[in-house]
Formats: sequence, structure tokens, C-alpha cells
Amino acid sequence: MKPAPPLHTRALRLACQALCLAGLAHSATAQAAAATPAAPPAPLRLDSPEERALLIERINAALERTNQKHTPRPRGRAAATAVRTIPSVTVQVPAAPKPAPVRARKKGNGAATAAAATAALAATAAIANTAADQAQPTDSAPPADAGAPNSAAMPPTPAPAPEPTPVQAQTAATPAPAAPAATTAASTPAPTTAPPVVQPPAANALSASRQELMARAAALAAALAPTPAPPPADPATVPWSYQGETGPQAWGQLHPAFATCAQGQRQSPLHITAADTVAGPADPLRPGAQVFSGTLMHTGKAIELEVEGIQTLVLRGRPWQLHSVQFHHPAEEKIHHQNFPMATDLVYHGPEGQMAVLSVPMQLGTPNPFLAKIWTHMPLDRADSVRLPPGQLQVQELLPRDLRYYQYLGSLTTPPCTEGVLRLVLKTPVSISPEQLRLLARLAPANARPAQATHGRLVREAQ
Repeated sequence: MKPAPPLHTRALRLACQALCLAGLAHSATAQAAAATPAAPPAPLRLDSPEERALLIERINAALERTNQKHTPRPRGRAAATAVRTIPSVTVQVPAAPKPAPVRARKKGNGAATAAAATAALAATAAIANTAADQAQPTDSAPPADAGAPNSAAMPPTPAPAPEPTPVQAQTAATPAPAAPAATTAASTPAPTTAPPVVQPPAANALSASRQELMARAAALAAALAPTPAPPPADPATVPWSYQGETGPQAWGQLHPAFATCAQGQRQSPLHITAADTVAGPADPLRPGAQVFSGTLMHTGKAIELEVEGIQTLVLRGRPWQLHSVQFHHPAEEKIHHQNFPMATDLVYHGPEGQMAVLSVPMQLGTPNPFLAKIWTHMPLDRADSVRLPPGQLQVQELLPRDLRYYQYLGSLTTPPCTEGVLRLVLKTPVSISPEQLRLLARLAPANARPAQATHGRLVREAQ
């Protein structure tokens, strides 16, 4: 008995048949076009489920006949025991895009012949592609009887499909490898009972690959995600200066707590001019006669005295406590376009937490007795501090006799530039010797903030 041709041979035959049908379709189309050149060719209508189902039924019937033709007849005892797996083929024709409606042609113009040839060409090409994809031998199941190599084959049973669905390939012994874009598949039912559905290894591999890809995508997303900004540093540790990149023009960007330095509307110091002043009566300044002491420190930016003891200033009917004494060169406040080489600022704290700064402008002249007592204990370098002898200082030694002043609402002149500070600037300067100024300039750099915008503020000039 002549054995059945291999599967790849059948695939080649089907491919040859497809080419022949393609030639016939081309000839029929050419004849139809020559007969009726003005009319367009009839499109292939496979968009309706009924037409696709009918076409699939006819193709499956033709395949069934082909399988029976190449299946050897069982003989003798081997017919009852031998099983040879021959895959059956089920074809699914993908839904074509719905074409524009075309009027039906009259009979006799070759439209039916061209449509039939085109449909046969599409179906045969699909069968050829399916057979080529399944060219690898899948009937690797060993026969039940080793003595009957040419055993009979069970008649193939195509899977019922009320509607065209993707086809899955399963065999009784080893599952066929999954094809990514296959539109057909082979299915071989068990000889007696239906085998359990086993997930193909390809599906497990696909699941593992998908998990791996998802893990890689998550890692890539985490790597490409913007790094969150570190929490802001302690404002006390943020470096700032009076020159360079961290100078006064950049204070507002160095730390969120310093934003008021750039956005505030009541910043100090000011250039006090006649256009911004309003003359009128004001409370007189009455500093206390107490003596005090403190610790003189070199902060790296300025020389500052932390006050120890009680020293008060009666202001707005209440006593304010002296907190610190700061030294600036040059003076920060300008008065009617006049600059001063130095100023001493007395920082007071009010009874309800308010702050007031009394600025004493200084000009070159005789030595200042208040500074003479402090300069004797001047720190030698940054971060150095010296404790002054107790009960040595008194504010009256610094202040002039004329205590008239300018008054306005402003801010601190160092970061964080806190606003709401009552600023008092004496109208009469006091003297300082060139030697005293030179010593201060050698130990500490210039530490004056530039004048700020008034933003419509008025300055009260006490009479």
C-alpha cells in the first residue's frame, strides 16, 4: 500500500493549487475587464457572517475529502489497535473591511466568475499558509502496536465553530508549538475519550516572559521617575553671604524660609528721602540707665554682642528689652542721599514678642567710648567669642543727645528677612575714630544689605 504523502508535500501541493487558482482568477478578471471596461470589478464580499461560514464549510469539506483520500485503510488486527495521528485543518477567514456598496451587475458579464475565482484564491492561500506553518511533523505519537507501522488513522473531526474563532492546536501526545499570528490550527481528538486540556508550554513561557517584561518596565519606570527633591535643610545651616552667588540678590532662592527676602513688600533697609517722609510728633525715646554685659562673637559675617542683663527702652508706652548689639560697615540706612561708614544697631524685643531695631549712624571723628570698651575684647577670628566683664556697658555712652529719629515698618536685614520689625533710625550720627573702623573692617567683611524698595511706605520723621 502506498503511504500517505508527508505533510509538507501536501502543503506544497496546496500552494501550487493556490498559484493555479491565482492565474485563473487573473485571467478571468482580465477577460471581465476586457468585456466591460467601463464597469469596475465586483469586490469580494466576505464581510457577512453567512458568506464566511459557507466558505469555511466548503473548504473544510474539501479538506475532509483530501484527508480521507490520503489515509490508508486498516487491515487485519492492526485496524483495531493502531492509531496514527493526522491533523485536520480548520480554516478561519478574517473579516475583511466592509467595502462600499456596489450595484449588482447583469448576468453574463463575467462578474460571477471573477468573484468565485477571487474567493477561491483567498481560501486556498489561507490553506497554503496554514499547511506551511504546520510543516513540522506533529504526528509524533508512537503507534499502539509496534508491529503495525502502517496503521489506520482515525477520521479527523473538525472543531465545531458556530462563528469564526481563533483556532487552537492540540494533539493527544505532544502539543504543537504555538504560532503568533496563525489563523488556522490542527486538533486531534482522542481515539476513545477526550484528553484533558493541558496548557501548552508556550503559554507558560509567554506568561514568564510577560512577568519578566513587566518587572523590567517597572524597574525602568522607577529609574526614569524624577528623583524627589531632598527635604529642605535647616535654615540656620544654609550658607549665605553679602557677595557673590549667595549674596543679597540670591537670598530669596537659597531656601524656602528665605522667600520673604525676594517677595516681601516691607523690606529693610531704606533710603530715606524727603519724598517718603511725613513730619510730625512722635513718642520720645527713653533708654534705661542700667549697665549690662555680654559675649562678643565673630559670626563669620559680622561682629555681634549678645546682651546679658537687663537694659530697657521705653517705646510706645512699654519697656522693650535689649537683646543684641550688631555692627555694620558701611551703614545700611541712607538719609537724604548721605552714606555713613558705620552703624550700630540695638535690637530690642517687645513685651508681646515684637521686634524693634534702633540704628545709630556713625561718621569718622573722635573715638567712641562705647566701642572702646568692646573693641578691647574683640574676637580674633571666625567662630571665636569673648565674654565681657560684668557691668561694664551702658547705652547712654553710645547715643547722641538728640534722640529724634525716623520710624517705619520694615524687616530684618539678614535672612530670613522677617517682616513686621519696627525700624528706628536716629537723625543725628555719632563719631567713630578711623582706627576703630579699620579694626572692624579687618576682622569682618562689609556686611550691609542694599537699600530696598519702599512699595508706597511712609517714613515718620519725629519732631
